[in-house]
Amino acid sequence: MDIIEITESNYQDYPSLDIVAFLHAAPGAMGEMGAIFIIDRDGQVYHANYLYGVDRINKDHIKDFIPVFADLEHGLLSSNSKNPDWVSEYLGYGNTLVMLKEISDGFQKKVQAANFQHSGELFQQWPGFVLDLIGKGDGDLTMNDIWDLLKKKS
Repeated sequence: MDIIEITESNYQDYPSLDIVAFLHAAPGAMGEMGAIFIIDRDGQVYHANYLYGVDRINKDHIKDFIPVFADLEHGLLSSNSKNPDWVSEYLGYGNTLVMLKEISDGFQKKVQAANFQHSGELFQQWPGFVLDLIGKGDGDLTMNDIWDLLKKKS
């Protein structure tokens, strides 16, 4: 699997991603602060960061490749979607997952079946859950796997 990096220099190359879910990390979040991880309908994973990096994305440009981002109400640690087609799920520690409503029931069933003991476990497992729900990729993909793939690229 290859992770596609979206930066200030190339964000205009991605105007019409068919996004099914994305994670938005607030400043101070667990993991990578300011990160955005996107999964599209084809199972492709994208990464951007609005706080860190040489070519970090300007926060005002996020809505250009994630249009629903403009519909989010941002709180101190989480974000809620005002768009009825999208559902927000707080993953803990400043990380919010925003997903299409069409996969939210299946996502909740996976969360319940997993019976997590710690809130950080859901943060780790969300990519695999989403990929499994859309029938793409490795249903066991974790955030640690994604970070490992990103490290190999740099």
